[in-house]
Amino acid sequence: MYAVVDIETTGSPVKNNGITEIAIILYDGKEIEGRYETLINPKFPIPKYVAKLTGISDDMVATAPYFEDVAENIFNLLKDRIFVAHNVGFDFPYVQHFLRTSGYNFTAPVLCTLNLSRKTFPNFEKHGLSTVCEELKIEMQNHHRAGGDAMATAILLDIIIKNGGGKLVKSMIAK
Repeated sequence: MYAVVDIETTGSPVKNNGITEIAIILYDGKEIEGRYETLINPKFPIPKYVAKLTGISDDMVATAPYFEDVAENIFNLLKDRIFVAHNVGFDFPYVQHFLRTSGYNFTAPVLCTLNLSRKTFPNFEKHGLSTVCEELKIEMQNHHRAGGDAMATAILLDIIIKNGGGKLVKSMIAK
């Protein structure tokens, strides 16, 4: 039902940058069904400030697949699911762009856990992923790496759904 996605990139905007890592957590609304994670070679050097933030270096992606090499697998994992991300307005355009340039016409309903957390936890001062996880005692592993952030986002979604937020979640899915 849900594909919880996080990506790491070389920067913004999407047309001048690339994805360096993607993680997809498959979640059925009750439990995690599967996980996919890979580094991606963006085909050009990773800026130093990005490497410092994410810990992903040029050496790490040198032998990683190009996006088009994993596009079919990514498309198959995402199709017929709700695309979920913490700040979906960042992640979705990148994934959609690179799937399209790889020959896959990808569209999906989207759900933003950043906006969802603002409505669910209005008393939190900030709603960035690390802050929300800290407030909710969600253990974050490898913050600013796709796998750790996607898993934290999936746990956040699970907490909201299991604590009565199912109707709110459904109302916030953009088609």
